[in-house]
Amino acid sequence: MINHVYELAVRVLLTDQDGKILILKRSTDSKTNPGKWELPGGNVNQDESFDHALIREVYEETNLKITLEHVVGASEQNLHIIRAVHIIMSGKIIEGKLNLSTEHEGYAWVWKETLPDYELADWLQDYVNQSNILGNSNLNEDSENTLTPWLKSIKSTVDKMAGKK
Repeated sequence: MINHVYELAVRVLLTDQDGKILILKRSTDSKTNPGKWELPGGNVNQDESFDHALIREVYEETNLKITLEHVVGASEQNLHIIRAVHIIMSGKIIEGKLNLSTEHEGYAWVWKETLPDYELADWLQDYVNQSNILGNSNLNEDSENTLTPWLKSIKSTVDKMAGKK
């Protein structure tokens, strides 16, 4: 039996003034999910807080400065040996002009209802399928009752790390 190494990633659901969501198209040279669409963000480095990692990653990928609001969900990605957990937060752009790094080859501002029209990264596709991001939930009541306290706990931890009460 192979034990998985867990990795933590943070992602942001950035919306514009019209309520559209920013998605980025991964480079076709990428090791994971090449050419697929994802939310901005990336891995949390050792001794780095969630919010600092997400603000750093978004700036590196897009040249945008953001502010974070709260946790909106989580998703899991199973790779060969690594299992990545993606914490998804909501946020707003506070400054900057969008300019992609070489990690991505395209971007789009999309309505949440049109996300299924894109070839999404596996973890984002799972999040869309299992969440109420599209205004309907595929979770049964037992799953929702199990997930909600866990997400509230994560939000509480993130808020404490960000100095919020």
